[in-house]
Amino acid sequence: MNQHDLNEIAHRIASAAMEFAPGHRPTAAQAADAAAILRDMMQGASMHGVTTADFDGVAHFARLAIQLVQSRDASR
Repeated sequence: MNQHDLNEIAHRIASAAMEFAPGHRPTAAQAADAAAILRDMMQGASMHGVTTADFDGVAHFARLAIQLVQSRDASR
């Protein structure tokens, strides 16, 4: 994964964060964790020939990563 890919992931997470209502937006730490999760998902899937476009065709994975982190934090 190169710097362009990492910048794209950061952009996707930042854009997805703005989709949440103000009271439900992720904290900076949650956004960072969500970006790391999305990066790892994409790296793992790339071994199987899955691309960013494939992710985009299925679901809004940036938003999903944020929700995953928020759910984790809510259960703590």
